[in-house]
Amino acid sequence: MTTYHVFVSYSHDDADIVADLAGRLERRGIRVAYDKVLVRPGSIIFHEVQEAIRNSAHGPLVFGPASMASGPVTNEYHTLLQRSMYDGRLPIPVLVEDVKTQDLPEFVKIRFYSDLRGVSDAVFDRRVDEIAEAIRRAS
Repeated sequence: MTTYHVFVSYSHDDADIVADLAGRLERRGIRVAYDKVLVRPGSIIFHEVQEAIRNSAHGPLVFGPASMASGPVTNEYHTLLQRSMYDGRLPIPVLVEDVKTQDLPEFVKIRFYSDLRGVSDAVFDRRVDEIAEAIRRAS
């Protein structure tokens, strides 16, 4: 049984856009986990994140320059990718900031991604609708 529809993997440099993305997904009925909603006083973030990944049906992977250089985020990406291979979870690449598509990991290049780089609020909303629909179809 899953507790969350999605666990969002991202770099803290992208925290504002992730909070916006998570809020919009939640308004569409998608239960979202990411470190800011998981961590409580005294909690061990590594354990909370691992538990959330285990208990999430799918995983948006937010790609920006900082996330591509982050060891912890890379580990989350690999964990989510492994879960997709073994139990059908859907990794959803989401591009933010100045990330160059040619620099994306190979497992992302083979998937259709959601591009939030420099889009208007209306386009952002449409892309969130697309992500939410993909999550519903895969669940």
